Amino acid sequence: MMRPVAVGDCFGWFHTRGEQHGSEIAVMLCPGLTRDALDAHQSLRLLGNALASAGYPTLRIDYPDTGDARDCPVDIAPPVEHWSVWLQSLDQALDWLRDVAGARHLVLCGLRFGATLAAVAAEQRDDVLGLALLAPVLRGQSYMRQLQLEARLQHGGDVEGLAFQELRFSGQTVDVISRIDLRDVALKRTSHVAMFLQNPSKPARDCVEAWRARGVEVTECGFAELAPMLRHNQETEGAPVEFAPLLNWIRRTIPTQPARVPFRRVLPAVLTQPGWVEQPVRFGPDDRLFGMLCQPEGPAHDIAVIIGNTGRDPHYGYARFGVSFARHLAASGIASLRIDFSGLGDSVGVAGKEHVLSAMFESDRTPDISAAIDVLQARGYGQVALQGLCAGAYHALHGGIADPRVSALLLVNLPVFQWHVGDTVDFVYRKTMTPIRYMSKASDKDAWQRLLRGELDIANIARAQRDRTMTRIRERWLRLAEQRGWAGPRSFARQTMASLAARGVKTFLLFSPDDNGLDMIEQEFGKSGAGIRHYTGATLRVEPGLDHILNGREMRHVAATLMTKFLTVNLGSADVPGDLA
Repeated sequence: MMRPVAVGDCFGWFHTRGEQHGSEIAVMLCPGLTRDALDAHQSLRLLGNALASAGYPTLRIDYPDTGDARDCPVDIAPPVEHWSVWLQSLDQALDWLRDVAGARHLVLCGLRFGATLAAVAAEQRDDVLGLALLAPVLRGQSYMRQLQLEARLQHGGDVEGLAFQELRFSGQTVDVISRIDLRDVALKRTSHVAMFLQNPSKPARDCVEAWRARGVEVTECGFAELAPMLRHNQETEGAPVEFAPLLNWIRRTIPTQPARVPFRRVLPAVLTQPGWVEQPVRFGPDDRLFGMLCQPEGPAHDIAVIIGNTGRDPHYGYARFGVSFARHLAASGIASLRIDFSGLGDSVGVAGKEHVLSAMFESDRTPDISAAIDVLQARGYGQVALQGLCAGAYHALHGGIADPRVSALLLVNLPVFQWHVGDTVDFVYRKTMTPIRYMSKASDKDAWQRLLRGELDIANIARAQRDRTMTRIRERWLRLAEQRGWAGPRSFARQTMASLAARGVKTFLLFSPDDNGLDMIEQEFGKSGAGIRHYTGATLRVEPGLDHILNGREMRHVAATLMTKFLTVNLGSADVPGDLA
């Protein structure tokens, strides 16, 4: 059993074996941050299930300002100090877990920065018997420097504190985290620690020796079998992580037994803040699919938006865009349901592949989208829009084609109209790239270095450009035939746009200026996509300042504002100032 829960400002999942009584030992799973959290989300779900099956009730949580948790207040003085907020939230969640599970003792299992949080939280409590630290961040200073460097590479310039993906740390938060060093954490002598290290290093050895000197039992383990947790897999289905080394350590070191008290009743998970109310929803066949329903706190339009996965990231999205967009919509009176497609995030895969990460493009998402529309219509929403970014835009488009109940499409950086079995992301990217863009890439020092190292597939590049040239010639002739009235729409893209226009679907195509998808649009609809205007209800907008995955917070705000305005203008009942020209 896996039940969604709300603990203070945190959202989480409580994994149990389903028995009536609790357990003497319960486990807390502490995720990492940013990309570490995205890539490991499904793995941590499977780990929670595995621990529960072994007799350890398990809670995994999202900290405030991450995942589906509540947002920390902004623009307050002094700014939020995230480290302290997260430690307090983790401590509250541990109390909740112990109380609900009837446990006497706890084990904390953390990944990357979550391992750092777990170790410091354990130092402050007397009921923690064990720590499983998976590729832990050993020194906060090094970690902060790494994130600040990545932030500068993405956005340029220096800012006080840290602004990186969904993180917005004050200078004080950066200073506090930078002072964290696991060697200085004074664990209890009764603690048992398993260190699953990616690469043995001097800081790791120093940490192990410091803890052993205090009488802590420390077991050093390899990370190879857990490595897929931190692998960003775009192409293949992906095999589940092998958790046996971790499970064996817990069973051997901290065996559990049923508690004499039953589980306490777990209340339905509801999160609220001014402007929105959220609750988890299970839907689809056998309730295998998961979504977060976000509704306005006050008056609402008769509109709901389904927000699909971006690539293979969980439903809250890269840089938490799914969450911020949903709550932005709610503030404008529009409900939304951010969902995990089958085999992603918290949705179970199809029969026979329940625990396999499903393919990014080749998986058919139309049944999932139709099931989500059923949920919204059952709640009284008469108009449904589909939104997606990159691969999510592709699936939103095809969901709109397949289901006549769709009223609007919000497609951000749509990469391709049609995917062919056997294609790869890299091949399609190169197939749609213009020769001019290739020339600009040729001056890229990194590209030349990759070429010299043999990392670029020249034959694949040539084949992709050949296919692009032939497609472009064919599409020009087809467009001419259509314009002269010699034939109806022939390409899939133009047939699709004609069909959507005939049904009255409002389609918003939003692109960043240098996005590769614009080459595809030009290939199908002429220079600058001018042909899009011939399809009633379709709007193409290229927005300066955006990039492909909306890295910057301001980018995400602009995209959310434009899409919200498009909906209210085209589907809503209220007047919205401004235009989308």
